[in-house]
Amino acid sequence: MSTPVLLLILRLVSAALLLAFLCFAAYTIYRDVRLTTGAITREQRDQGYITALNPESTGSAVRYPLLPITSIGRSATNTIVLEDNYISGEHALLARRGQQWWLHDLNSRNGTRLNGIMITEAVVVSPGDIITVGEIDLKMEAD
Repeated sequence: MSTPVLLLILRLVSAALLLAFLCFAAYTIYRDVRLTTGAITREQRDQGYITALNPESTGSAVRYPLLPITSIGRSATNTIVLEDNYISGEHALLARRGQQWWLHDLNSRNGTRLNGIMITEAVVVSPGDIITVGEIDLKMEAD
């Protein structure tokens, strides 16, 4: 076999290997992006609900979806925005850790109550529990 033919074959093999490597890298990146997007979507899916029990305070009966970290307050930056003069801008936080929901009072002026008891530290919340912020009662309905 002559040298020019051998060099042409080596170039074609090198080009094919480079193309195969690039296709493998592109497929790996595509698969990783799909897996990451799926994980983020599952994480942001509703984890249950909180229902306002006294709709006269909120305007109408409202069912609020829970996310893994759900903030409650008057400020528009909260996950659950409630209009009540007794609720702080950032009043309380519900966070899911493992299979449990934890309720934190964010040093609100009027405090947060769980089943009628004022909380001073993070407490576990179960489905059916009543969370009171300001004058609004919220019933926990977790999945």
